[in-house]
Amino acid sequence: MRRLLVALICIVAVCSSCAKIEQEQREETPVDIRIGCTTYPSSYAKAALLNALITREGYTSKVVIEETNQMWDSLGSGNTDVVLSSWIPTIDTNRRAKLGTHIEDLGSNCRNMSNGIFVPAYTYVAFLSELENYGEKFDHRIYVCEESDLTYQETQDMLDQYQLDFEIQMISYKDLDELLTKSTDNKEWIAVALWTPNGNISQYRLRQLRDTKGVYTNKVDTHTLVHKQFNQPMLEKILNNYYVRPGELNELIQLLEDNQNDLSVVNGWLDNNSQVVRRLDNNLLENQIVW
Repeated sequence: MRRLLVALICIVAVCSSCAKIEQEQREETPVDIRIGCTTYPSSYAKAALLNALITREGYTSKVVIEETNQMWDSLGSGNTDVVLSSWIPTIDTNRRAKLGTHIEDLGSNCRNMSNGIFVPAYTYVAFLSELENYGEKFDHRIYVCEESDLTYQETQDMLDQYQLDFEIQMISYKDLDELLTKSTDNKEWIAVALWTPNGNISQYRLRQLRDTKGVYTNKVDTHTLVHKQFNQPMLEKILNNYYVRPGELNELIQLLEDNQNDLSVVNGWLDNNSQVVRRLDNNLLENQIVW
């Protein structure tokens, strides 16, 4: 009986070892392209969209999620092939310059993004300069996400330049979602410092207040950066023509957040947003690319 028990334990151990090896082999299976991104919603959404477009063409792809510095290191070393969330000409210009000859900048994949103050559509304020007139409705408070140092600093500058008697209240991105749900359900006035693209904008029907003094970051593009060792001519043509509009990205961000970032939901979204695929195809045809 003891021998039988020992034999069974050995079999289980061997099977477990084989399963682990098979899992590692599956994880290390080569793919045609490795797409780098961060957990930041817009970064992940851009990667998820590219992944769906590429796999529709019959290629294999892997989305590699890392912290920001690791994402840049991976692109510089060639451990990932492409990054889609490089903010130019603001926070990522220096990072791009440091990678120098290791990467190629293919240009913009999303244009005219910005930071700013957003309010629900049912409010009747349009300009930052008008906030002071409605201070009581907003409880003299602007909510700023803890995760964005740049948005905080620009909001602080905005209060100074517009001479607004408002205070900044820091809040986590998760708690902000709950606060926006409560406020909009009750038609309460709320002012939030956000960035585009952002899933909250479409979910809660928020609109951006006009910044006549130009305090906030505005007209920023994200660029497609490719490691120069990447050598997949057909995929490079797709990368060259990959483009998504801010409104489309807002919808996609919210869809992914609602579905626990499940990559498979992007295909369904593409079926309902065929203009994204047509835009890619038209760009390829305009460049006289034959499939």
